Amino acid sequence: MEPPKIEITKFTPPKIVKDEEVKPEDEIKQQDELDNTTIGKINQEGIKTDVVAPPVEEKGTGTVEAPKVEEDYDKEFKTVQIEAKFPGGLGEWKRFLERNLNRDVPIDNGAPVGNYTVVVSFLVDKDGNVSEVRAENNPGYGTSEEAVRVIKRGPKWTPAVQNGRNVIYRQKQTITFQVSEE
Repeated sequence: MEPPKIEITKFTPPKIVKDEEVKPEDEIKQQDELDNTTIGKINQEGIKTDVVAPPVEEKGTGTVEAPKVEEDYDKEFKTVQIEAKFPGGLGEWKRFLERNLNRDVPIDNGAPVGNYTVVVSFLVDKDGNVSEVRAENNPGYGTSEEAVRVIKRGPKWTPAVQNGRNVIYRQKQTITFQVSEE
């Protein structure tokens, strides 16, 4: 035996249209007509009751969001929003290099007249510590070794920042030694 049907009144989301366009089954009911009836998806004649039926769960009507990509802040960054900085800024960095580099290294090692450019890369970690200092090239005459030695001796830096977090950043610096005729 089938259970008795309960009176259900269809819930119609309000929508502004001309009166003649409203179908009778989509008409919004008056508040006093909703006493002792269950709100649902259809209109159904039946026993009036003040029991509230659980909402019918629909499957597959939600929107699916792509999973959020969580950035790995422990990896080495090649590009960042805010680069690592030497304490005091670019001017202080230049002064540090000028004061500490031995410009005579190529001359002492017999280099002919010319420019000897070394590209040095190094990591600045989340705390500003400098590590993994290495020459990317070696023009010879002791220039790459001298450039690496001086950068290793430097103080802590201000770390690079990505999305508001300090990150590990690979910094590059070009240093040119000039040998001129005396």
